[in-house]
Amino acid sequence: MPVLAPDLLRDYVTRIFEAAHVPADDAAAVAAHLVEANQYGHDSHGVIRVERYVSDLADGTVQPGAPIVVDRESETTAVVDGGWNFGPVIAHRCTEIAIAKARATGVGIVVSHQCGHVGRLGAYAEQALAAGMIGIAMVNNHGGSLVMSPPGGVQRRLSPNPIAVGIPTGDPEAPFLLDMTTSVVAEGKIRVARNAKKPLGTGWAVDGQGNPTTDAEVYYGNPPGSILPMGGESNYKGFGLAMMVEALAGALSPAGTSRANGRRGGNGLFVMVIDPTSFREPGEFEASFGGLVEWVQSPPFAPGVDHITVPGEPERNARRARATEIPVDDETWRQLTGAAATVGVPPLEI
Repeated sequence: MPVLAPDLLRDYVTRIFEAAHVPADDAAAVAAHLVEANQYGHDSHGVIRVERYVSDLADGTVQPGAPIVVDRESETTAVVDGGWNFGPVIAHRCTEIAIAKARATGVGIVVSHQCGHVGRLGAYAEQALAAGMIGIAMVNNHGGSLVMSPPGGVQRRLSPNPIAVGIPTGDPEAPFLLDMTTSVVAEGKIRVARNAKKPLGTGWAVDGQGNPTTDAEVYYGNPPGSILPMGGESNYKGFGLAMMVEALAGALSPAGTSRANGRRGGNGLFVMVIDPTSFREPGEFEASFGGLVEWVQSPPFAPGVDHITVPGEPERNARRARATEIPVDDETWRQLTGAAATVGVPPLEI
């Protein structure tokens, strides 16, 4: 299993995208986004995506350098046409717009269509956090790329429909950062398990007849399986959240909701940014919410427990652990170097 320094991996991925005729600034931004996902422990949204992104460039699914256009807007809202540019480029710009509107009015809401796969959704909540604001982001799969069946169903009807929420706590090094799918897991985690030749977690997926499976190949089989909504016996809760995401990230923009024969390879995006100082004096919101974090983490603890983990901590811990070395499983490395070869980038010396 290759283990690479983040800078080396970032440079390699950048060169791959540049060789595929992606503008230099965008190539660097997308590479940085993917490598950061690996550093945060979200390998499902890291360099495992390079092979697919290069394929999307080759077949025209992604249009590098395409203009990002505001279709319509008000003081607090905007609808953005991404022109099928790279998702991380579009989502970063949409979040910039939402932050600017929140600074001016207290809240900014932006939806985007014709947007490529945005990658790790939590990055955009973090972008709002860096501006001292609350960030909320959601995506569907632009109507296509269905992976999840509803409770009681056996066919794919929805995308994973993730939600990310960033909330400042008063400690810039320890914000609250929720980054979750409304399905049990993201499809990328099934891809990671397949590449690593590991079984899926119990309760993650069912086969094409609705029977539980822990075999990734069965999930990708014919007929295909599907991922379940989160919640176990209460999976109607995950299903309900997924439907809510469809409304905000899909129906609210021209991207549309999940449907038969929907456009694959993209995301319908919803970003909302809230300026706490429009509601409280500076610092009051952060002190209040930060106090809650301290309260829920306080003892007593259950037997065998010495710490309560809150959203954002696992990513911070992973980033510390991967500050100088990022492991890449052998199959993902094979796919990555194969994608590089298709655009004429030589193998990386490691």
